[in-house]
Amino acid sequence: MIVLPSAPLRNSNTASVYVNQVFSETECDKILDALDEQKWEEAMIGGVAGKGKFTIEKDYRSNFQQTVPVDELGFPLNRIAEEISVANSQLWRFDLGGFVKDDMPWVMNYCRTGDHNDWHVDLGQAATASRKLGFSLQLTEGTEYDGGDLGFHRIEKSRKDLTGKGTLIVFPSFWLHRVAPMTKGARKVVVGWVHGPSFR
Repeated sequence: MIVLPSAPLRNSNTASVYVNQVFSETECDKILDALDEQKWEEAMIGGVAGKGKFTIEKDYRSNFQQTVPVDELGFPLNRIAEEISVANSQLWRFDLGGFVKDDMPWVMNYCRTGDHNDWHVDLGQAATASRKLGFSLQLTEGTEYDGGDLGFHRIEKSRKDLTGKGTLIVFPSFWLHRVAPMTKGARKVVVGWVHGPSFR
């Protein structure tokens, strides 16, 4: 006879996307002004060529990136971490640690026609194996570009809700999502991940 365990305690908020206006237009402009135009590099993806290896694969992902400029007080990452802590306590209640040195957030720049990031999850191998929550912070207003929309598998969110300048979007790193191809203008966002112990 097979004895099955009782039903586990389920969190109905696991499939949630948190959206909140966190940064002002002035604060977003401060982040944009701190960027170095000489530091943009082609974005890469992991898991295609082998364990822990990141490669340029433009069929899957096409955009530019550079590391997030952080001031002496920890801005903007300190504010992002505080808001994610609030969101996590309300929704997922994951065991979180924080940002990690070998997987720090980036500013992503979708500025060419066709720039995109195909359907994917953020949880992977090596440095990405401990990702718990992903986030995207809008630095540009949605009216400044066409296409380039962040979308989630089987979770409906309106474009207006997700594209306001200063809007922070947080979601589980295992949830399927994408950035649709750009058709006009440019979209800049801070993208990163909060890490923690293995799911168990």
